[in-house]
Amino acid sequence: MIYKYFVFFLAIQIKSLLRILRISGGTALPGLIIERFYPKVLDELASNFSKKIIVISGTNGKTSTTNILKNIVSNNHISVISNYSGSNLKRGIISAYLDSLNTFGKFVKNNSLIILEIDEAILPEICEKIRPSTILLLNLFRDQLDRYGEIDKIREKWLLTFSNTMFEHSQLHINADDYLLSDVAQNFAGSVHYYGVDDPLLEDKSSDPTIENHYCHCGKKISHSVRYYAHVGKWQCDDCGNQRIIPTTIATNIRQDLNSVTFNLNSKNESHSFTSSSIGLFSVYNAVAAFSIVLNLGMKMEHLVKGFSSENNVFGRQEAFIIDQKRVKLFLVKNPAGLNQVIYALTQKNHYKNTSENKLKKLNILFALNNRVEDGKDVSWIYDADIERLSDHTNLLVISGIRADDLALRFVMSNRENIMIEKDLKNSVKLILSKSPPNSDIYLLLTYSAMMKYRKYFAKISGSKPFWVSST
Repeated sequence: MIYKYFVFFLAIQIKSLLRILRISGGTALPGLIIERFYPKVLDELASNFSKKIIVISGTNGKTSTTNILKNIVSNNHISVISNYSGSNLKRGIISAYLDSLNTFGKFVKNNSLIILEIDEAILPEICEKIRPSTILLLNLFRDQLDRYGEIDKIREKWLLTFSNTMFEHSQLHINADDYLLSDVAQNFAGSVHYYGVDDPLLEDKSSDPTIENHYCHCGKKISHSVRYYAHVGKWQCDDCGNQRIIPTTIATNIRQDLNSVTFNLNSKNESHSFTSSSIGLFSVYNAVAAFSIVLNLGMKMEHLVKGFSSENNVFGRQEAFIIDQKRVKLFLVKNPAGLNQVIYALTQKNHYKNTSENKLKKLNILFALNNRVEDGKDVSWIYDADIERLSDHTNLLVISGIRADDLALRFVMSNRENIMIEKDLKNSVKLILSKSPPNSDIYLLLTYSAMMKYRKYFAKISGSKPFWVSST
């Protein structure tokens, strides 16, 4: 017992020191220490937060959804423990758990919920260990093939795990519009709640190389009556009748511009309009996913209205900084489906029409491509993204990152001529800031490791508070 408390005490002190010195938020190292010296920690987490554990997973949108849910719950005066900055491996989960302990390692957050973002590859292992009361699955897309393999590998693990009777008292909240999740829902041992989107005006009829071909359990190919993006939309099997379940929590009447997205939320015979500063259809899915959980925690629409903030300044995910009177907005891009959604959100024609000049405005872009372990070593995914569309709508283009040359070649293949390559982080920022007009917007498209470095630099030069101060 003394040994356990010593390990916790040491990890808590290290986490505090890292924050005091502003080296990091202590979202990984403290957990790594505990994982090494007290491997039973997840059993303790499961016991202390029994029936009050919410886990969120999927390829895209985990951190944004976690933050939306955390903010709604905490704004309604419910204490929340969470790894809201996106440290979603075991070490990050354990580091978040430390916030529920006092200085000496004793559990003191008896009335708190714990909301955990979990990497999709380790989700089965963690869920079998902590047995969450609520599980949220967002989507499945190709991502880091060198690490995950094809998405069927992840899907099969989820299917095997969540059909286990150990989850018969758990809730599963699932994206009804992603057919890759449908078998998981149909075989889930507990109760299932579906969320989604219903807005035919958003139908995407263009060709998209990120669409996943998939076959129903009867062997026939899945088709779509409406496709919103990638393989997400209203789907069905034309042979056996297997089809999308009508969601009980649903977004309709979606209106987008370059600064926000507005939508109506319909659930349980109630409806309300919401506006978010996070743009793109994917942001609507993230919000509705969080809303689905809140409404099934016993809260009502009025609690959503009270708790949801239109200003969603999430760590590195559409986070905005003001530098030299210019707005800099960060987008995390890590796979073709996610990058395409960012491109489409930034390049919709109704965003850019300048009525006084009757022409389309163009973007100022800094794009940094890395291939560290956390990014995925293989960068060939950039060839599946609609770089041509981004190139056509871009004014200034600065390319940076470890694989800047590969990215520049991709833009050259899209017939882009004016490309500035600057691999040094600080110099790339100086370049885009100096070349951009006064009071303009600058958009940074960043892979994960690049986002962490650029975000740290922008926080420093803008004088922003550390995320653990501003978000807790």
